[in-house]
Amino acid sequence: MAILAIVNFGYHQGWIPQIPSFLYETTLFVIFTTALIFIYLYRSDNASFFVQLYLLSMAVKLLAYFAYNLIMILDDRRGAVINVMYFLLAYFIFTAVEIGFLYKKISGKSKP
Repeated sequence: MAILAIVNFGYHQGWIPQIPSFLYETTLFVIFTTALIFIYLYRSDNASFFVQLYLLSMAVKLLAYFAYNLIMILDDRRGAVINVMYFLLAYFIFTAVEIGFLYKKISGKSKP
């Protein structure tokens, strides 16, 4: 929710020229895919299988994100730049959060 509030705040302050037309769809799609992959990977117990599964999930996720971006660009050509920029921002934020939580699991460093 914070990322949506930041985008709206940036638009009203004039920092962003327009609100992405796929704002809510992109946010929900990235949250859903990141959560799905995180839950599946977090439940994995075998370390060697974990690495293979993580690499496979990243490859599948990148292909799905490519298809989503292509659909987004073809559907809204005028807003393509702002939509893709927002997608990349959301992707990097949620991927960093996913890696951070998975690193805690793998390294055994968990704080209460």
